[in-house]
Amino acid sequence: MPDYIRSTQQQALAQPSFRMLAYWPTGMRDPAVAAGMASIFDIFLEHYRSDVAFMVVADKKRPFEGKVVDDALLADARAWLAAGNSDWPATARVFGPASEINEQVTVPSFRAEQHADYVLLDMSVPDDVETAVSVADKVTAVLKTMPTLYAVMGMGFFLPMAYEGSARYFPRGFTRYKTAIEFMGEGPEWCIHKDVGSSFWHEFPEATDGFVDIGWRTVLGAYYLPRLGAVSIDAEGVTVEQTDDMLVVTAGPEPIWGDVNIDEDISAYKAVAAALAPARASLRPMLNGHFGNQVDDPDGNDRLEAWYERYED
Repeated sequence: MPDYIRSTQQQALAQPSFRMLAYWPTGMRDPAVAAGMASIFDIFLEHYRSDVAFMVVADKKRPFEGKVVDDALLADARAWLAAGNSDWPATARVFGPASEINEQVTVPSFRAEQHADYVLLDMSVPDDVETAVSVADKVTAVLKTMPTLYAVMGMGFFLPMAYEGSARYFPRGFTRYKTAIEFMGEGPEWCIHKDVGSSFWHEFPEATDGFVDIGWRTVLGAYYLPRLGAVSIDAEGVTVEQTDDMLVVTAGPEPIWGDVNIDEDISAYKAVAAALAPARASLRPMLNGHFGNQVDDPDGNDRLEAWYERYED
């Protein structure tokens, strides 16, 4: 199992985990988003209720106040998600206990959040493969009932919100763990849709929006599908499910880290990356915020370019 991603001062920052991130360009007031988010929360608690410790539900009427988890508070959070009546800013977060390593919250973590013009889910759980695959399959079934723009699942590193200022230190793990998902929940807002998040598209008129990265499982909504046509990937273990509204591609029977130290085979991931490349966002808008602002950082530019192209070698 990988260690935490650590800073140059060896501060433990990001915890190895199985990550599930999803995005909707509609608000929580969309009934399909609200119902789906409540169902995903049910799945989270079904598997991880005994492992969570802290939580917060906040919106314009509720102050941002962390609390110790109990069943009544969890039921309230579930009702809040299902009601879907919160405008930006609004968030529901549930975390595991504080780590002895860095005194920050740990996985399992559930974060559903209304931003100004999109909704995100950032759900990170322990990297036990059998359980993670079961949870991912259940979550994917729900995503299919929602107007999902983009979702990605796979092994990666969970950075607590308390360390969000360190986002621009990343990506770091990919040099060894090729398949790792390292971005924070907000990162893709700079790239995934020209009507979402970023207001800087005029600075790079030749750039295209799109999904930011593939994972063990990649879900693309109808917005991206015209760029891809009928998707067929001839690679061992890769499965493709495609409808008029959604594409779900899975790179093998179970997620891997792509550990170069043990020569882990990532050919399935490479095949998926190549097949979906026409719908991927350009690198340039990612420099503005996908891993924090890297525009004026030559090292950050080089690191992001290497990360962006890691499946091309």
